[in-house]
Amino acid sequence: MNRPEALALAQKTVTEMATNARGYQDQPIDARVSAVLRIANFLTTTGENPHGHRD
Repeated sequence: MNRPEALALAQKTVTEMATNARGYQDQPIDARVSAVLRIANFLTTTGENPHGHRD
């Protein structure tokens, strides 16, 4: 997965998590940004994508 794809998926994931009453919604913006970057880094370093195959 390339970096722009990973960032888009990570942002979507964190946004979905923010809908939880006790999730990232209660956290400051820097916590959300950190979460997006950590997820994107994971996706790009492992080569995984949501469809289960490598690019």
